[in-house]
Amino acid sequence: MKTTFKNIFTVLFALFILASCSSCSNNNENDSEFSEEGEDAENQIQAVRVEDLITSDLRKFIELNGNVRAEKSMSVYPIMAGKIAGTNIRLGSKVKKGAVIAYVDPSVPGSRFALNEVIAPISGTVISTPLKAGTRVDTETAVTTIGDLSNLQIVANIPERYVSFLKKGLQADVFLEAYPEQQFSAVVSEVSPVLDESTRTKEVTLSFTKPDSRINAGMFASMKLYLKKYAKTLSVPTSCILEKAGEKYVYVILDDEPNVVHTAQIKVGEEIQDRTVVSMATPDMEKAVAESKVKVVVQGFETLQDGSNVNVAE
Repeated sequence: MKTTFKNIFTVLFALFILASCSSCSNNNENDSEFSEEGEDAENQIQAVRVEDLITSDLRKFIELNGNVRAEKSMSVYPIMAGKIAGTNIRLGSKVKKGAVIAYVDPSVPGSRFALNEVIAPISGTVISTPLKAGTRVDTETAVTTIGDLSNLQIVANIPERYVSFLKKGLQADVFLEAYPEQQFSAVVSEVSPVLDESTRTKEVTLSFTKPDSRINAGMFASMKLYLKKYAKTLSVPTSCILEKAGEKYVYVILDDEPNVVHTAQIKVGEEIQDRTVVSMATPDMEKAVAESKVKVVVQGFETLQDGSNVNVAE
């Protein structure tokens, strides 16, 4: 009986040893698999897109709206009160300075007066609908407005934060609602000396660089007003600039290591649309950029580290 129990114990112990060895073997195999997977993860190559880090010209601009008007315009007033007896003009009529454009009857019931002439103060085109015969007027009632349509301007209001950039000669690209695909050119010809306290804006006047018969007074204009030019400056997409410990940097690829990325510390300047003006913070990187040997990573940089292997996508 004792021999039987002893044999059973021996068998069970042997089975336990075999099970333990099998478990260790499986664990070693799993550890080996995990190690290989870790190595694969470390050696994984990230696909990125790049652009050459070179100098180019940038222009800071703002988008705004304005209205086209005649450079010279003047409202015409009668010198006596009464009612309009008749007019010699209509909207769009061309008149010369000193021409009679309307007559005012200053008479009142029981009296007789000669018709009073309303004289054009300047030469130009009638740009507002004249008052109709029978309309009662006084010396502060404009009969019509005459403008010089040979020189048209745009009047726009600039927000206060851009006032420091304003000066005569600034260029603008103008787009008219009537011709949305056509681009016209204009320059700032006048800057108001005062700021409107109610709107916190300053009025500027822009003159078209050349006459165009398609442009009419009263048209609505949208434009890009160029405030400042950066000549031959470095810039990168703002979205690819990263920050760590208060320092700004981007990932770059050098010509002598076309499949490895490095961090490059930068100093940032003004943002213009979706790009930021930058300069390199280290002399060696400045030299590499000057020799056009640097590309900046603009897509796929989110999971990169210094020294990561990459594949540059076309």
